[in-house]
Amino acid sequence: MKPVIDKQQVRKLYIQGFTDSEVARKLNCKKDTIKKCIQRNFGSLKIKHQVALIRRREVLKAVNYQANRYMGDSTFVKKNRSIYKTKPNGDIILNKEVAPVVTWDTPKRLANEYKDRF
Repeated sequence: MKPVIDKQQVRKLYIQGFTDSEVARKLNCKKDTIKKCIQRNFGSLKIKHQVALIRRREVLKAVNYQANRYMGDSTFVKKNRSIYKTKPNGDIILNKEVAPVVTWDTPKRLANEYKDRF
């Protein structure tokens, strides 16, 4: 039996600039299913989608810039060490066992910039 997807919901999200992966995640479907639905039904909306995608990315970039303007990722990690763990290569990553739910602007990883020196 084929999975049933809401084409109007796919269309709405596609026009808003969401990628096929993002639409699939939001609708709890497979990426390939959404991709094929878009190819078959919404090819004429490609330009609207690309404009909205660029707009969404620019907005996210501006919001991230403003969010990081006051405290950078490295400062945040240093001030909140209890929710992070250090990998053997020196990278610091978010510990999902300690902090399973965090805000969107919480740094997930801080790469070790000196790992090539040793």
